[in-house]
Amino acid sequence: MHAYKGKFKTHWECSIVTPHTCRLTGVLGHHRNITSTFVAKKMYGVILDKMDYEPALIIRDIEQNFQYVISYAKSWRAKQKVFEMRFGTYEASYDNLPRMLEAIVQRNPGSAFDTYSVPSLSGGPSILLRAFFCIGACVRAFIYCLPVLCIDGTFLTGKYKGTILTAIGIDCNKQIVPIAFAFVENENTKSWY
Repeated sequence: MHAYKGKFKTHWECSIVTPHTCRLTGVLGHHRNITSTFVAKKMYGVILDKMDYEPALIIRDIEQNFQYVISYAKSWRAKQKVFEMRFGTYEASYDNLPRMLEAIVQRNPGSAFDTYSVPSLSGGPSILLRAFFCIGACVRAFIYCLPVLCIDGTFLTGKYKGTILTAIGIDCNKQIVPIAFAFVENENTKSWY
């Protein structure tokens, strides 16, 4: 690049600009300004288009575009930040759950929900421990199902661990009808009750 400043001018003006294609041998393979936030902003559209985009592919893309290598941990954090930018944080989701269940109950007659929270030890907002809901239409459909109620639980694998408990009926066509769901801390007698 060649630039000059005129005699009576206050700014520089570029006269010759040639693209730079080589890389200096003494330059390090990493750069402190390539943070997980920077990577998340650059890869936002790519990751949202393909939600199972692996951190190894993020590393490859950053290396191709910026000629710097980032760590696996940084690429994983960048992917998590993209999800937070698009879907919000886990904390916000748990905070919105009671309001969302209230809206479901208002729009679906016969539906019910219940939440159980414990006060925070630090004096902050209460901690959601359990949530239960059932849709009124599914409860009414159970009248026409076989007199069998299947119950089961499965594990949550996100940031917050726990269990989803489900109660399912079976209709005369051998189709399943979900009756009720509960998000609990673990599978025990109290949470099933």
